[in-house]
Amino acid sequence: METVKDLLVEIKEKSELIVDLAYSAIIFDSEDMANEVEKIEQEMDELVYKIRIRTMLAANDFEEAEQLSGILQVADAAKNLANAAADIVSLLDMDITTRPFLPSLFMKADEKIHVVVISEKSQIVNRTIGELNIEAETGVRVIAIKRGKSWIYDPDENVRIKAGDALIVRGTEDGYEFLEKVARGEESWD
Repeated sequence: METVKDLLVEIKEKSELIVDLAYSAIIFDSEDMANEVEKIEQEMDELVYKIRIRTMLAANDFEEAEQLSGILQVADAAKNLANAAADIVSLLDMDITTRPFLPSLFMKADEKIHVVVISEKSQIVNRTIGELNIEAETGVRVIAIKRGKSWIYDPDENVRIKAGDALIVRGTEDGYEFLEKVARGEESWD
């Protein structure tokens, strides 16, 4: 049985992912990513329900219930975040010509979302995300990988990068530029 702590960790991870995917769906006009956002929103609803049950069962009296109420507030905030992400992807229903303001909004963000296509000449081909320690080394996080017609969302450290993969990354501009050069085989990783 999952503990409240386990559920909170999962809610935190899914909260980060759902926001990244929502913005990516808009930037790349991707129905696939929008569908994943909707799926994660449903998973968040289930997690919030579970955490409410576990929290209620943990309280033996009024004082304990009062102390645990903060956990319920975190769960509600996560649910609101998931709902907001679903609202963001609903912008895809608008005609693309009526949403020209979106790129300018994203350009002002501290961290930007980019696509990095991996060349067969790149030194990172056939290496795992964990082995490369991409986020620590570059300041960008791989939030999704498009491999042919398939998607890998929130790839873990064991996912091996292949030539032709399109990495959807979020992070600093400097980190992105370095990763882009490495991906094209123009710069060494090590």
